[in-house]
Amino acid sequence: MTGVLHAAIVQIRVSMDAARNLAKVEQLMRGLPSGTFAVVPEGALSGYLPERGFVSQIDRAATARGIDTLTALCRSTGLHLVAGACVEEDGHWRNASYIFGPQGQVGRYDKINLATSERGTFSPGHALPVFRSTVAGEPICFGVQMCREIRYPEQWRILAGQGAQLIAYVNNAIGSQTGDALWRAHMISRAAEVQRFVLGANNADTHQTCPSMIVSPAGQILAEVPMGEEAVAVAAISLCEISNQVLDQARTDVVHVSLRDPASRA
Repeated sequence: MTGVLHAAIVQIRVSMDAARNLAKVEQLMRGLPSGTFAVVPEGALSGYLPERGFVSQIDRAATARGIDTLTALCRSTGLHLVAGACVEEDGHWRNASYIFGPQGQVGRYDKINLATSERGTFSPGHALPVFRSTVAGEPICFGVQMCREIRYPEQWRILAGQGAQLIAYVNNAIGSQTGDALWRAHMISRAAEVQRFVLGANNADTHQTCPSMIVSPAGQILAEVPMGEEAVAVAAISLCEISNQVLDQARTDVVHVSLRDPASRA
């Protein structure tokens, strides 16, 4: 693929007011060119708090309306969007990322590596899917990772090995003791390790500790939103920069990372 893709990161302040969050997402996405691939923070469509039991505060009807609204928005504008929402199904809460496309398609990734505050509230996902779409007339493959999953590079490597060309990083990292420098280094490292584009959108909280950035396969920061600011940043990315050079040189005879089929679990 040699074409240029428009990428965007949409940084909003994630509150428990789902309607307010949705309105801000719509405002910031307004004016993005058709075919843009955009990413919105974790829990943006439902609200999110880094504390146990916060799901009791979620407005389920407002969350569902947000999902329907963005489905229609992407269909009418030709945009592609990955956005976080906490949803309940069959008595189980999932911390999910929804994938919206211009043909009205909706996909979903359920976070597999839950934060400590999420355990006991959410049920984890059991798969690392690669999603396929057509952006600006060209087929692309992409994966999704969420918040603390930045700490598990093997998950990112599996997505790249399955053909993902970019990874949407849906994030809600606030109040971390380690601060901005470590999170920034993680994002750059994940991009350079797998030689893929990383599009990371975080919560614009006053205690935001991970930047919202677009990072190239070489580890270069192509766009960044100021910390704590509700804004969108865009970059033109060329997927021809993606490479398997590093992955192909891995010593799999010594260290091997494999994806286990959940159906094979005992």
